[in-house]
Amino acid sequence: MSSGPRVVHLIAEFSAHEAMGRTVTETAGRVPGTHHLVTSAAHDGHAVFASVDEIGGAVASFPLGRTAALAGVLARIRPDVVHLHAGALGPVQAALPVLRPYKTVLTAYAWPTVPGPAAWRRASLAEMRASNVLQPRVALTTLLPPALATAALHRAGVSTVLTPDPRVAERLGDRAGITVTRLPSGAPADERRARFDAGTPTVVFAGRAETVRGLDTLLAAWPTVLDRVPGARLRLLLIPRPELPAILARAESLESVDVVTEPVPDLLAELAAAQVGTWPFKFDYTTSPPAMAVAEAMSVGLPVVATDVACVRAVLEPGVNGVAVPPARPAELGDALASLLRDEVSWRRYATAGLASVRERLGWDRAAAVTASAYAAA
Repeated sequence: MSSGPRVVHLIAEFSAHEAMGRTVTETAGRVPGTHHLVTSAAHDGHAVFASVDEIGGAVASFPLGRTAALAGVLARIRPDVVHLHAGALGPVQAALPVLRPYKTVLTAYAWPTVPGPAAWRRASLAEMRASNVLQPRVALTTLLPPALATAALHRAGVSTVLTPDPRVAERLGDRAGITVTRLPSGAPADERRARFDAGTPTVVFAGRAETVRGLDTLLAAWPTVLDRVPGARLRLLLIPRPELPAILARAESLESVDVVTEPVPDLLAELAAAQVGTWPFKFDYTTSPPAMAVAEAMSVGLPVVATDVACVRAVLEPGVNGVAVPPARPAELGDALASLLRDEVSWRRYATAGLASVRERLGWDRAAAVTASAYAAA
C-alpha cells in the first residue's frame, strides 16, 4: 500500500491528453499517497489511480446536480485531502456543503475573462464559442469579484491555492488568510534534442484544429517563410475539431505542408525532430495556463515562436527562452519563423535557454513537490 494521504482528485472532465488532466496524472504518479479520481467522465488514463468514479453531470456546472453521488463516493473513500482542479469558479465549488467535511486543496488553473474589443477581430463569434475562449463560464469568471472568491474560500476552509496563472495570483494573492502559490508548469525530462538544420528545416505545431490557436495565422504566414527558407516544411499535428475540414483545405492549397490527424504516439519525438515549434494563439486563454506543448518543446531543446498571450507567458519569457510576436499578425509570425530558421546563433541560444528554464523552474518533479507541500499544510 502506498504511504501518504488518501487524495481524491475532483475535476469536471478528465483526459490525460489535455493540460489539466496531464497535471492530475503527473501529480498522482509523483506525489506519495493513494490517489483517486472523481469526474463527470474519464476518457482515458485510468491506470494511475486507485479508483475512478464517473458520476456524470454537465461539465460546465460540475459537480452541481451530482452532489448526492459525490457525497456517496467521498464517504466510501474517506479521503484525507480533496484536490479540486478548476478555474476561477473553483472557490465557489470548494464552498459546496458536500466538500466541507474534508480538507480541500484548490488548483485554480486560470482566471479567464471575455476578450476585449480589440481581440474580437482575431476570430469569428462561432470560432470563439466553439473553443474555450467564449464559454458561458468565461462570462461568469469575468464578472466574479475577487472579494467573493475570497469569501467562498474562507467559507470552505481553504487557505492555500495553487495556480500556474499569474492573473489568479494577482487577484487573490493579497487577500487576508489566503496563500497563493505558483504551481510550476510541468515539463518532462527527456534526453532527445532538436538539431539545427539550415537545409530542410521543419516547423511544427501540435494541438487542436482551431483557428483561435492561430492555425489560420500560421498558414497565412507560411508563404513568407518559404520565400526566405525554400527548403522548409510545416508539420501540423492536429487533434480533430469541427474546423478541421476548412483548415485542411487551406493547408492543401500551400506547398510543403504536412498534416497529421491521427493520434501521435510520441509527441516528444516529433518535437525533437523539428527545428522550430510554433503556437500562435490568438487569445490569453486559448488554453488553460500553462501551454503544455510549449514546455514540452523546450524540454527537448526546440526553440519556440509563440504569441504574447497569458497561457503562453506562463512558460515563455519573450526574448529569454523563446520568441514572442503579437497575435493574428501573419507577417510578423512569418518573419520571426524565417529569421530563427536561418540564424544558427539565435537558434542555439533559444534552444539552450528553453532547456535551462525547464530544468531550473519547470518540470513535473518541481510541480509535485509544491503540491505535496500543499497536501501537508492541509
